[in-house]
Formats: sequence, C-alpha cells, structure tokens
Amino acid sequence: MFLLKPHVTGPKGQITTPDIVVDCLIVDGQKRALGLLTHDAWQGVEPDAKAQAGYGVMALGGGALILPVLVLSNGFVVAARCAWRLNNLDDHIGEVTLNGAGLSEVGLPSALIAQVGAKGDALPRGFLLVQTSGEALSGPVVTATLSDPKLDRSLTHNLHLTSVEQDRWGDARPQPRYSVGPTQKEVPHFI
Repeated sequence: MFLLKPHVTGPKGQITTPDIVVDCLIVDGQKRALGLLTHDAWQGVEPDAKAQAGYGVMALGGGALILPVLVLSNGFVVAARCAWRLNNLDDHIGEVTLNGAGLSEVGLPSALIAQVGAKGDALPRGFLLVQTSGEALSGPVVTATLSDPKLDRSLTHNLHLTSVEQDRWGDARPQPRYSVGPTQKEVPHFI
C-alpha cells in the first residue's frame, strides 16, 4: 500500500488534506507495482530518461480526485501533492487541459473510470488510475500542469531529474579516514 497525501483545493479555494491509501495502480490501462508510486519530486535517473505528463483519478469519500502525475521511462509514477475534486469539473471537464492539450484529446476521466467497471466519479477504493499524454518530456525539470479555464486555476507538478552518473561533490568530496580497533585519542568525524 501507498499513502497518498494530496492537498485538495475546492472551487472557492478551501483546502483539505486527506490521507488516502492506494493499493492498486493502473497506468494507461496496465497494472503497475505499487513500489513504483512516489511523491518524491527529485529523482535520480539514467541520462537518457524521459517522462510523460499525465493525470490521475482516485477514489475518495464524496467523489473522486484528479491530480497531475508524471510517469518516468524507468517506470516510476510521481504523483503530485495537489488535487481537485472531479465532480467540481463535471460540466466542463473537456475544457480542462494537461500541458495545453484538452482532456477531451488526452482521454477523459470517465473513460478511465469505465475501464475498471465504475460509473460517474465513484470508483473502487484504493485505485489510482493514470492517463498519460503520450508526449515525451526531458530536461532537468519536467512539468505536468492541469489547467481549469472556467474556474481560472491550475495545478502544477514539477519533477527534478538528476543524472545518476553525476557526482555532485566533484573534487570536493571528503576522503574518509577510518581507525581500526579501540583508540585512546579523539577521532575526527567526516561526512
């Protein structure tokens, strides 16, 4: 299980912060291991790593939530710590955009929800359904932004990608010193 902790912003700016247990992760119709789900916005990746912007839909009492998500080419799914209630978007969900593309083009949440046999915004507890845009993003910072033009608001999720091959210390990395066995003098400690 994974504990997702989004800040849910209502249509009038009020914020609630529920703790939500996720026990089923589905990305683009394929079940994924929960160990790949994270909130960690700093990821060490291979130099050629790419990401895809997406959105997630998940169950919560009172209706489903929608949140920005980034899916890395190494399989990691990085969920944002911000969300909206899906039922606040019902009358204009096709106008909501993901990185500038309308959800009517990317794929509507109702289609995701129907894939798991649910209707409306009542989907099975513990499910996080993710739909990606299909567009590959790269660079030191990749972004997924959900924008709601009718209520004039947006949710932005930034993900910082650092190369696993980069040594952030460079030549300044301290050299360790170790002593063997007990000693009677003070030993300096290094990072």
